[in-house]
Amino acid sequence: MPVQAETSEPLLIPLKLIMEGCATQEEMNRNVAASIERGYERFNEHLGKHSGEVSIVGAGPSIRETYRELRGDVLAINSAIGFLLDNGVVPRFAMLWDAHELVASFAVPHPDIIYFVAARCHPKVFERLKGCRIVCWHAGGDHNIAAYLAENKIEEPMVNGGSAGVTRAMFLSVALGYRSLHIYGADSAYNERGETHVNGSVVPEKAFAIWVGKDEGRRRFIATPEWCAQVEEYRTIYSMFAKVGISMNVYGEGMLPHLHGILKAQQEAGILEQSMQGLNG
Repeated sequence: MPVQAETSEPLLIPLKLIMEGCATQEEMNRNVAASIERGYERFNEHLGKHSGEVSIVGAGPSIRETYRELRGDVLAINSAIGFLLDNGVVPRFAMLWDAHELVASFAVPHPDIIYFVAARCHPKVFERLKGCRIVCWHAGGDHNIAAYLAENKIEEPMVNGGSAGVTRAMFLSVALGYRSLHIYGADSAYNERGETHVNGSVVPEKAFAIWVGKDEGRRRFIATPEWCAQVEEYRTIYSMFAKVGISMNVYGEGMLPHLHGILKAQQEAGILEQSMQGLNG
């Protein structure tokens, strides 16, 4: 965390994050077991079935200004689902994946939406979406998920990716077949009005100051450890996807859009670092 020095220039200390999941292995296994017993439409049949552009919509407050600009198929995440529906936009897809039962509050049912719900989601999510079209998928990196599926003789793909909804949805979108990703509402920082989410945050936020960039391109943001993890994940994802011809554009304001601008400039200058390190969440 940056520490203020005696001069006007801050003394910058590199940020190191140690992240933990919000659910235990036992909780996730219990939720997955309930999903298996309930029965579901598999993700297998959706692999590579789509193409063109997709708009991945997070719940950052900037979507108030950008939701009219969405292009291609729309994949909404968590509370962005309700925001879009309230504003007359019916996304083609919705993604829910956190194991905590509060995610059920984001599961707004609509007959025209395909819901990609992680098998690790709480049963209350499935209860709220009863009667809707639900496709189940497995989140790679979840504790012992690979061994758990093998033990239960479940031959279904796991979707890797980042620890946040947006950075996981990027991998899910690519698995669906999309190669042109447009990202909205991934602000990853407080805005000037002190807002964190378009419909307010449902959990206490741990805010601190962080600087991103170098020299004249450096900017200060108020963020949280979770957002910093999302932004650091995006750095890796951008490099990985650029290497295989997947394009990404980011809209709105905040820490992640600022980093995207830096990475895009590096790519255009031919100095983008290529990283093929996998992400497991």
